[in-house]
Amino acid sequence: MTALLNAGMPVASSCFGDGVCGKCRLQIIKGLENLSAVNETEQFLRDRYGLAANERISCQTQVQGDITIDATYW
Repeated sequence: MTALLNAGMPVASSCFGDGVCGKCRLQIIKGLENLSAVNETEQFLRDRYGLAANERISCQTQVQGDITIDATYW
């Protein structure tokens, strides 16, 4: 989420990055291996919303290399 905001990209969120709402989910097109491991908060949201393997919660994910993403709210 921070990387997106720093790049001037809009991010859907009603919890302001607290890992509660799950609205900031992204589809990872390329570079899934360049993201941090799923933490406990993100796993809870993944289970709650039935996210696909290539979807991540942006406020709980750290970018560690090049990625290509998409979002339903763009």
